[in-house]
Amino acid sequence: MKIAVIAAGGRSGQAFVEAALAAGHSIRAGVRGKSHLQPHPSLVIVECDATNESQLKNLMLRQEAVASFIGHVKGSEPNVQTIAIQKVAGVMNVLGIKRLISLTGTGVRFPGDIITVLDRILNLSISIIDPARVKDGKNHVEVLKNSDLDWTVIRVLKLQDVSAKPFELLEHGPTKLYVSRKEVAQAVLQVLERRSFIKQAPIIGKP
Repeated sequence: MKIAVIAAGGRSGQAFVEAALAAGHSIRAGVRGKSHLQPHPSLVIVECDATNESQLKNLMLRQEAVASFIGHVKGSEPNVQTIAIQKVAGVMNVLGIKRLISLTGTGVRFPGDIITVLDRILNLSISIIDPARVKDGKNHVEVLKNSDLDWTVIRVLKLQDVSAKPFELLEHGPTKLYVSRKEVAQAVLQVLERRSFIKQAPIIGKP
């Protein structure tokens, strides 16, 4: 599969690029600034600001799917995820690409979600400390709901740079407390390859 990866320079994006290449996919990796991705015959690195339509078009040209790892980093706009996903959806429509995978936190709730005590406590803390971040995640999902894309939003509670452990994608959870970025990479690959959870937002949970 030909996959455009947005925010491929971040830790989750890098983990996905490595996993997708290992699985035999062709990747166009959008990064800002210097790339730390290792060279690979099936990898093309493209300078890309996720809010720049021209750069997004260059990144996604002739691709079959898009994986977005846009997140909040120091200095980013409080609504960066929503702004970027609006631009991404618009460019995808122009290019005729339908499949999109995005990543967000479990603070974005759906009817029927099974919410653990720790999930509730941690998300309450985040909503107090950084309410704009939670609002941005919710708003970016609303953009996707109102689009014609075949989207999937994968939700996680707390990311860690540790070895992957067994997981299962659950439509409504409950979530695992800690999720490896390598598990995120495998989860994104899973829904892409199986074309599963279309117009749904599964949570990475325990098997």
